[in-house]
Amino acid sequence: MARSLEPPRYYAAAHTSHPSASISVVGSCVVAALFLLLAAGGAATALFLLFRPRAPAIAVTAVQLPSFSFGNGTVTFTFQQLASVRNPNRAPLAHYDSSLHVRYAGGEVGSMYIPAGKIDGGRTQFMATSFTVPAFPFSPYSSSPDTITVPASGPSPAIAALARQQAPPVIEVDSLLVMKGRVTVLRVLTHHVEASKLCRIGVSPADGCVLGFRR
Repeated sequence: MARSLEPPRYYAAAHTSHPSASISVVGSCVVAALFLLLAAGGAATALFLLFRPRAPAIAVTAVQLPSFSFGNGTVTFTFQQLASVRNPNRAPLAHYDSSLHVRYAGGEVGSMYIPAGKIDGGRTQFMATSFTVPAFPFSPYSSSPDTITVPASGPSPAIAALARQQAPPVIEVDSLLVMKGRVTVLRVLTHHVEASKLCRIGVSPADGCVLGFRR
């Protein structure tokens, strides 16, 4: 008696169940991969917000002109400035290519480069700078008109001119401190940071006394 070559029905059912099992495994792998990607993205975002590189905070604390000379329409002096630089990052700040500039009437009259260094995370470092500003032209009454016009009921031109000459002039100079550096986040990512601080200083041309400064 001849036997049938057709496989039993339970074997056929077992063979037909393999494709659905493979699809289920692939779907689970895809879901797991998406979960890992989302978790990695969330962790990276949290680390960036926690260790986000920030520029240093600069504050000018003192300005002095220990030597001052005014004559023949020119001014020269030694400029000294003390400033505090705070590193708000958790990682150290390596600063380089930093400089201090002194300007008068919109033009630069002197500058100096600040040596490179490092400020630890969360710490404040005081920087004292001193350099000689070469002679530059200055006229105390260059902005005053030659002719004075006053109303008939006001003081005479001679009295007004005398009062104008007795008014003490002020030399206004600007100091610009520029700090450049880099912060390494998690010892892998390096980020460039930069900050600047402008300070206007009023100086008496009589003796070089600093009358005040605005930060």
